[in-house]
Amino acid sequence: MKGLLLALLIWPWGLTAWGQEPIAMTSSQKAVIEESLTDVVCESATHAVAHYKEVTTIQNEQGASLANFVCACSKNDKLSAFKGQVVDASGKVIRKFKESDLKRTEYSPYLAIDDYQMYLEYTPPTYPITITYEWTIDSRDNLIEFPRFCPLSDYDVALKKAVYRLTVPKGMQIRHALKNIAQDASITQVSQDTQLLTLELTDLPAFQEETYARPLHERLPIAYFAPTDFVYYGTKGSLRNWNDYGKWEYSLIEGSDALPETLRQKLHQLTDGLTTKREKVEAVYHELEKTTRYVAVLLGIGGQKPMPAATVSKSGFGDCKGLSNYMRAMLKEIGIDSYYIPISTTNRRLLPDFASVGQMNHVILQVPLEKDTLWLECTNPQLPLGYVHEDIAGHDAIEVNEHGGRLVRLPVYEDSTNLMCSDIHIQLDPTGAADISFKRTAHNRQYEHYLPLLKMDNKERQQTLNRMMRIPQAEISNLDVNESGAALTLEANIRSQKYATMTGQRLFVPLNPGINSYTIPSANNNRQERIWIKMGYLDEDHISLTIPEGYEIEALPKSEKIEKPFGTFNSSIQIDGQEIRVAYRLLMKSGDYDKSLFPELTDFLKTINKAYNQRIVIKKTS
Repeated sequence: MKGLLLALLIWPWGLTAWGQEPIAMTSSQKAVIEESLTDVVCESATHAVAHYKEVTTIQNEQGASLANFVCACSKNDKLSAFKGQVVDASGKVIRKFKESDLKRTEYSPYLAIDDYQMYLEYTPPTYPITITYEWTIDSRDNLIEFPRFCPLSDYDVALKKAVYRLTVPKGMQIRHALKNIAQDASITQVSQDTQLLTLELTDLPAFQEETYARPLHERLPIAYFAPTDFVYYGTKGSLRNWNDYGKWEYSLIEGSDALPETLRQKLHQLTDGLTTKREKVEAVYHELEKTTRYVAVLLGIGGQKPMPAATVSKSGFGDCKGLSNYMRAMLKEIGIDSYYIPISTTNRRLLPDFASVGQMNHVILQVPLEKDTLWLECTNPQLPLGYVHEDIAGHDAIEVNEHGGRLVRLPVYEDSTNLMCSDIHIQLDPTGAADISFKRTAHNRQYEHYLPLLKMDNKERQQTLNRMMRIPQAEISNLDVNESGAALTLEANIRSQKYATMTGQRLFVPLNPGINSYTIPSANNNRQERIWIKMGYLDEDHISLTIPEGYEIEALPKSEKIEKPFGTFNSSIQIDGQEIRVAYRLLMKSGDYDKSLFPELTDFLKTINKAYNQRIVIKKTS
């Protein structure tokens, strides 16, 4: 999917309610936005001019990147004016910029794209400095939505004043939606022929970066503005609701599902002998994997219209739109219905009462079955059939069909199914050396995090395993990685010459070599945000340690059992002759928790760390 009115500086954006409090300067604050102005004048359904002004005081080197300028453009969004200046703390102008100072880049990892950037890189010679940029964008034939209003973009940046103005013809119906903004936009009639929408924010304090908090783009104040009816690259549509949006999206894919005769015959050869719909879908999905690759093609109807299925078949590549439409066409050929699904990989929630194209940036495919619904990631068919990966799990999306669009929500895997199970057998020598048999299987979301192992060679896998384990002087052999559905298993044999530490007649032996320590956040009494645990998961470790003959156990750690709102942890130790069996079970629960529980969370993580880092002490008996 492609952005629309490409006139903004590239701000992150997203969601929470903000009051109006005076800015309190802090030692960590790196900048203050003194003034932010967005002034859009829409002359008709196909033409608008947007003027921007940003005045930013950069306090220290941590805010140096805010001195740079970047503006996204395209053949329909052209930079028509630009100027800038830098002022030092005494008010002296130390640098001026003009349009000829800007550089243009068309570099892109994509094959076909008509976007480009105008940018300027500037490193302040001293601090503080105040930098002002003013620029104008002329946009034609792509007014499906107007520039967003999102004056804050980074942590530790405060805002003094930001104003958004949108002037439109009186007869043009404009919709707007607000996130994390308490006051509404005002609407006034400027003249007999024009109306003005205005929104102003003042004295917003800086966001602090905090662990276990929602991402910044979900916390920022933002406003959206869009015409109800639009003309976009020659197409007409309505955004009164998501149903109307779906009708327009469907018009872009309608008639683009024709396939070459040779492919049609091949699809029937692959599937006619199969008995269930799921088997047929899987056969076609594997065909997609074998015959196509992902390349973004952001051309045609502002990057919104997918390549025809026949073109993808011939070229062997496509972007998320083209590949999803191609898969849809192949399934249609064998009599299986599927639906085109625009979705966002960043926004978990779409505005239910504000339909707009810019809220989504990706497309997948939905295949309803009798007892299940498959969600197909056509840009990465190497994923197991129907696996809902972390960038889309639980996200809102729009189901598009010939009748229009409807808001749907993708499933989320239960916390306990995001399982990582480790089986470790340690045979300890009297010298402190050890032979270790290691097996770990990761499922669902944890499986996804281990997927890079599949593309590594043996040397890279050994280096990765070394980083995962806490085994000194590890010599790794028989390393193997296997994938089965949404599960990945890693197995290895490891020899360590110094696994245990010898002190006199005693050996100090680590109990769990297969887990890294948790980073413990400091308990901040001034925490701003609620606790947010994005992904819940279950870790189970089963460890057996065989101690050498002639040694006896002198000290063992205690078992632990902890239950908190955000997780549970259990550890147990059993002794059977020379064998010590240890079990750990950690369940972290996804969710949103009151910030007052943060000290409990830090104590919980400390306890887990301590348990994972415990050692036993064995003593020589003779």
